[in-house]
Amino acid sequence: MKRLVLPALLALAATGCMRSRASLIKPDEEASKCELVQTLMREPVTQQLLSGLMADGREGPSQVLVFVRRPEESMLERLFAGEDPSCGGPHYKVVQQITTDAVVLFLQPRVGGYVYDVQRAAPDELSLGGEAKGAVMKSEAGTWVSSSI
Repeated sequence: MKRLVLPALLALAATGCMRSRASLIKPDEEASKCELVQTLMREPVTQQLLSGLMADGREGPSQVLVFVRRPEESMLERLFAGEDPSCGGPHYKVVQQITTDAVVLFLQPRVGGYVYDVQRAAPDELSLGGEAKGAVMKSEAGTWVSSSI
């Protein structure tokens, strides 16, 4: 598995390979993105990682970082536009930067939704993601529905 440390991510940002959220995401999309994250946080693999963080004695809600991978453009971008996304649940909070071990979600767009990978990572040990763990799509009713691959 390829590992990418924080300095490499900063190098990507400095060279323009990581785009600013403000230029890509409209504010009215934040609620739908939060629903997407909440759906993925209910998945068994994600719940297992979240339980592991809680078992390690972390105080307060665990941190969750969400990226969108666009391999055809060689780009990795944050899902949320704001500096402090107001998305979370009883045991987690979505953040823009992690300061402790956290759950990291990687989404890759596909027709009608995303395939996703989820990993546990430390601030100085982020990866570019690995194998897809599942897929999530919008149902006809407009809600996010996930499935394993």
